[in-house]
Amino acid sequence: MRRLLLLAAPLLFSAELLIGPAGLDWGIVDAVRLPRALGAAVSGALLGMSGLLLQTSLRNPLADPYLLGVSGSAMLTALGSYLLWRLWGLPYLGYFLGAVAGAALAVAGLTALARRASLYVVLMAGVLAAFLTGAALQLALLLLPPEELGYIYLGLQGSYGAYPPGALGWAVAGAAALLLAAVYLNSRHISALVHGEEAAAGLGVDVRRASALAVAAASAGAGLAVASVGPVGFVGLLAPHMARWAAGSHRVDRVLFDAAAMGAVLSLGADLAMRLLLPRDVPANVVLSIVGAPAAALLMWRYVRRV
Repeated sequence: MRRLLLLAAPLLFSAELLIGPAGLDWGIVDAVRLPRALGAAVSGALLGMSGLLLQTSLRNPLADPYLLGVSGSAMLTALGSYLLWRLWGLPYLGYFLGAVAGAALAVAGLTALARRASLYVVLMAGVLAAFLTGAALQLALLLLPPEELGYIYLGLQGSYGAYPPGALGWAVAGAAALLLAAVYLNSRHISALVHGEEAAAGLGVDVRRASALAVAAASAGAGLAVASVGPVGFVGLLAPHMARWAAGSHRVDRVLFDAAAMGAVLSLGADLAMRLLLPRDVPANVVLSIVGAPAAALLMWRYVRRV
């Protein structure tokens, strides 16, 4: 089953490139379908990794960058940074830096709260932050005309069509690969956090360093994903659980690449279904919410039963 699920990622990526109303028009494949498929795969992998790290470091199986307000915070600061840096002629650099900074602030706040409050309080605080940032983003969409926002207008709504084409898109993919490699090299220390900081320290783990690495990597992953395609929900929640089920393990070093692959599968599958079934391009959350909301409810029910 694990091999079958991992094989789905390249198959769906190929389908994204080859299937469409224009047939095999290689100009359209290169200019439209390839950036879109790359955006779905890269953002999905980053969200899968970020969700896994958040669930491990916060010890919360319902942690997700979107549900906890990390994605919304990243998008909000990215928008502000984009408008500010545009004054110096570097709008997209500011956009990416702002997204990572916003995600880092949100993850750091959640991590600090998790040390003092229960999982339910952390979850509710994140949900409230998600509502507030979502409202602020909707207000920005209403007040700022599309021509004022340019390329990031699609990203504000959460769309794989917003992924940057050309060299910038490949640079984001390369950064994602390097980030995954860096997390894997430190994954054994991060895995110990799931047992709690005292237990991890008892195992000889430098808890402060492991926590800092988890926070930094989760922030960078969520920030890059948001800057690439906008806030996309439920991928970061579901991909880690699918990876643990497929791999039969809860250790980060054993399920990291599985979580990234599952995130890519979810994103590619949602985008392909949207393009085939819907008459026009819609935000990615439309399809993902149809699948993700019932799955999240099931996860919550299972967690409550265990508690």
